[in-house]
Amino acid sequence: MTDAARPREPHWRQPYMKAAAGETLRPGGFMLTDRAAELAGLAPGARVLDTGCGTGATVRRLRSRFGVFAVGADADMGQLAAAREKSLPVLCADGERLAVASGSMDMVFCECVLSLLPHSRKALMEFLRVLRSGGYLALSDLYALSGASCGSGQSCGCAQGAFGAGLLEDMVREAGFEIVVREDHSRLLKELAARIVLAGGSPCGTPSGYVFILARKKDDRHA
Repeated sequence: MTDAARPREPHWRQPYMKAAAGETLRPGGFMLTDRAAELAGLAPGARVLDTGCGTGATVRRLRSRFGVFAVGADADMGQLAAAREKSLPVLCADGERLAVASGSMDMVFCECVLSLLPHSRKALMEFLRVLRSGGYLALSDLYALSGASCGSGQSCGCAQGAFGAGLLEDMVREAGFEIVVREDHSRLLKELAARIVLAGGSPCGTPSGYVFILARKKDDRHA
């Protein structure tokens, strides 16, 4: 197989991504993680799940900064092995089939992961299932700008599965959540793109924005 025909490693696996984005591999680093935790009023001992946890950066951050019981879930064995080397609690599961009891979590994080999943709507329903009544979902992800698309033969990188911003919000509501906060943080994406270029890489191949959503599972007791 020629180099041109060989499948390219995902954007997040490229060495320049860690150089540009640090261990979180996403725009803004921990800024939106901390914001979500503060807005949700996370208290010590709260049960939190980070889906698509990678090597466990968010799990470690939440445990050390907020004193919560945080656990990660990822389907990539290499990423999980790296997290376990740091003595972090992680389980092998993808976002569409979480090996977690229903109603057992106070908060779920899904940071720059939903658009990478093949069945995003199913994943949102799974997040809803594992959350307790009134629990929170912290979601940050790329969104496709209106009319943007990849050219012929062009790689979209991590923007390949990006939704339109309106569609993403509709999907969250249709899954059974109410949106509490919605903020556009495209500036963070632009800053990361600049650092990627300086690190010798290339940013996603289609114009994109970056959105932060904090959503809440409706309280069954007051339905």
